[in-house]
Amino acid sequence: MIIDAHVHFTPPELAANLQAFIAAEPYWGLLMGGPDSPQGWASAGRMIDDMDRAGVDRVILVGEYRRSAEACAGRNDVGIELGRRFSDRILPFAVIQPKAGKAALEELKRCVDLGMRGVGELGPYGQGYRLDDPDFLRLVEACIRYDLPVNLHVNEEVGAYYPGKATTPLVHYYRLAERYPELKLILAHWGGGLLFYELSAQARRVMRNVYYDTAASPLLFETPRIFAAALACISPRKILYATDYPLRLYGRKQAEPTMEPFLAEVAALDLDDAVRRDILGRNAARLLGLIPPAPSEESGAPRPRRVTVIPELAGDEETILPNMAVAAVALAWPSTRSVFDRHGIPWQDQAVPYWEPILQAAAVRGYGPDQQARLLGELAEAARADAGPRDGAHPRAGD
Repeated sequence: MIIDAHVHFTPPELAANLQAFIAAEPYWGLLMGGPDSPQGWASAGRMIDDMDRAGVDRVILVGEYRRSAEACAGRNDVGIELGRRFSDRILPFAVIQPKAGKAALEELKRCVDLGMRGVGELGPYGQGYRLDDPDFLRLVEACIRYDLPVNLHVNEEVGAYYPGKATTPLVHYYRLAERYPELKLILAHWGGGLLFYELSAQARRVMRNVYYDTAASPLLFETPRIFAAALACISPRKILYATDYPLRLYGRKQAEPTMEPFLAEVAALDLDDAVRRDILGRNAARLLGLIPPAPSEESGAPRPRRVTVIPELAGDEETILPNMAVAAVALAWPSTRSVFDRHGIPWQDQAVPYWEPILQAAAVRGYGPDQQARLLGELAEAARADAGPRDGAHPRAGD
């Protein structure tokens, strides 16, 4: 059984109306519409044909983390219909905008009632929330009640920029796993490298219910090296084979999307046959209840207590103790923030990576092409008004 655990539906009609889509969804438009974008386009029929040619039995059809609740619901309608038409081949996941509040939970229930098998792909950065946002946590708790896995977009924090490289720190995903150890959490794109921290026994216990999909892997890593490194850090039962179809994973070598090349690379790896079968499909099948779960690798081990990266105060503390986390204290007692500021102690952890370009920072805030042009004009005007040297600028040789 081969299950591709992360595919999207981007039909040719979307490509034909791409400019309208970019205006409505600037961030996803940035991913799809750039001149060097690896985005491919495939109808439902083409997807099934590509599955047949590659020998893929089923796919998990994830949604695209759109900004508005209405756009998410419309995308879910498409997934529900495809799941109905190809019930033996397509397993649809729901895409939800948590910031819709009660409406988000109602949309989740609708999707579950209509046969969707999980939630994702969600993107906290692209959708405008943090992983400790109360609206998002309410959605997570609902997914736990429904026993649904949740797929989150993740990417590596270092290296070159590419469209869609989000700024959410890896520690936020880790903390989510700590807060909800019962959550079936799928971290896309090898979890942005978070899996390497499972070499720590504590991290391994915290992330025991975390899975990592291999979506877009050839665009990021050499296949033999990433699989060897991952299998040195985590159980093979935590890896979900995935392509991110219909992305063209091999650049100029691949004019059209297809599922075969990456599958062939995985088939060529020097893996135990049982490990290969787990990665290629059985892990996903177990996660979705299609086959019985595997025996626990930690049977008999005591259930680890819940711990937190940033300890959450119980609400009855009256004294600030030296081992309390800065962020927790600043959250519990807002008046302490000015004290931290006065002493130069940061109490917020919002990341601003050096590699993020203006275009993406604007697009993720819903700025379409016209607003982006206005922003650039305002920045240019402000730059002309600066008489002094640029902050952080390095002098040229000879200056």
